[in-house]
Amino acid sequence: MNPYTARNNYLKAEVHTATPQKLQLMLIEAAIKNVHRTKQSWAEQKFDIGLETLTRAQDIVAEILSSLDKDSNPDIAKKLASIYLFIFRRLAEGGMTHEAEKLDEALRVLDSERETWRQVCERFGTSTDLNSGKPSNSTDSVSLSSTAKILVPPKPAGIQTSKFGSKPAPAVAAGQSWDG
Repeated sequence: MNPYTARNNYLKAEVHTATPQKLQLMLIEAAIKNVHRTKQSWAEQKFDIGLETLTRAQDIVAEILSSLDKDSNPDIAKKLASIYLFIFRRLAEGGMTHEAEKLDEALRVLDSERETWRQVCERFGTSTDLNSGKPSNSTDSVSLSSTAKILVPPKPAGIQTSKFGSKPAPAVAAGQSWDG
């Protein structure tokens, strides 16, 4: 079997069985990975590859934004939207000017969000090691950031499972990877 096909099959299975919290974590990690790839591509003067990976990161952030549930708690959705709009703007500005500093600003917020969602996954018994497949049985109390405090499992307040219902985002359904 082609390793690329096997990887995509694994990703599809992971997406179809993941909790909403884990999906959010997967999206954030993929965005971070793509921003790092963009910075590396720019350093190597491979601007076409950098554009591709930056576009992937922006698409992921746009998907997160479009998945906000504005109906169940408009105030929380507005606060979350401001976080992800900031990230999206920094990515766009960095892409236009090729300023790595703008990408670093987005990465700092994405890193904070990743840590928040890792804690959410740990708190609610979801695996934080996306490669091991072993569920975490952590019952320890964790200190959650302000974003995580608004969540109520199994569906986080202010976040829809997906704008596509129970199906994964179109790129994943078509066999494409979020993280390239």
